[in-house]
Amino acid sequence: MKMKGKKVDASSVESTLNKFLEDEQHLIFGFEKQKDRIVHRLFRNDLHGYSLFNPYFGINGAIYLKRLFSKSTKIILILRPCEIRAYIELTKLTQVERESIIAVSVDCFGAVSLKEKIEDVPADPVELKEYFASGEKLRPACAACRERRGIVGDAGIRIDKSGSIWILPYTEQGETLSNLIEGSYEENTPDMLIGESPKQEKFQSNMETFGADFSKCIMCMNCRDMCPVCYCLDCVFNGDEYMPKGDALLNKIYQKGSTDLPQNKEIFHFIRMYHVSQTCVGCGACEEACPQGIPLAKYFKGTSERMQDVFSYMSGMSFDEEIPFTTFLEDELKNAAD
Repeated sequence: MKMKGKKVDASSVESTLNKFLEDEQHLIFGFEKQKDRIVHRLFRNDLHGYSLFNPYFGINGAIYLKRLFSKSTKIILILRPCEIRAYIELTKLTQVERESIIAVSVDCFGAVSLKEKIEDVPADPVELKEYFASGEKLRPACAACRERRGIVGDAGIRIDKSGSIWILPYTEQGETLSNLIEGSYEENTPDMLIGESPKQEKFQSNMETFGADFSKCIMCMNCRDMCPVCYCLDCVFNGDEYMPKGDALLNKIYQKGSTDLPQNKEIFHFIRMYHVSQTCVGCGACEEACPQGIPLAKYFKGTSERMQDVFSYMSGMSFDEEIPFTTFLEDELKNAAD
């Protein structure tokens, strides 16, 4: 993708962001280097420890943006494409007020799981690409990622093949930020280090495999709580209908007979898959949160991508493209094949 962009250096980006933070109502949500890893951080005063890249995955940062309607605050997000895509879906679901935010996606080379033993991961982008080249060290969700390029949101920070940093504005808000950073625009940007992701084979499964994989579920619902696009305040699984306890559980047993516990775990995951089928960005935060090691990303990502393909939709790629289940088009599925 070649378009107008500005070649910048890390120090000028950091200098611009520090200047932005001089306003008491301004915040930056990005990444911070710590002793043995890089984590999410909401910066208020200065960018001490700031990192442009984060090759470690624990959460999708968009979960912290749910129900954000603070008009007095201005926030710059500088996050992975999957996190910016989740933010974009939340804006369409009226869960975030877009006017308060400038969303910048950064080229992502993949990530290792914070659940695994952490090795020394390089910080240089060219070295990062080499480190993850074989795919063996990537999380499953990252290995099957459909969009690692910083081409979503209001602006993108991209890395060319020489390792140079570019900022590309995609909206007026993105252009406002880009204009603050020193440098001149070039009409045609060079070839970038990260290209289009290869097409993936369509996900396949069956009930026998599904049952075996989900038999370990303990209904902790961590997957729901850490999903960036699972946003309902009043989840049906918080009540006695699907998760009865105490007298409600005893009444169910008297009505229906003996039952395994926990109840309804398959129904829980089926409802979740349906609920996020058109908004899932495939980040794999659900799998990171699972204490039982269930391959959730395979099911949720695979099922949602099949559903999105039916509607020729890819979640989080555009602010203007409406989520299919929020619209009605006559004969919308006439030519759909699956």
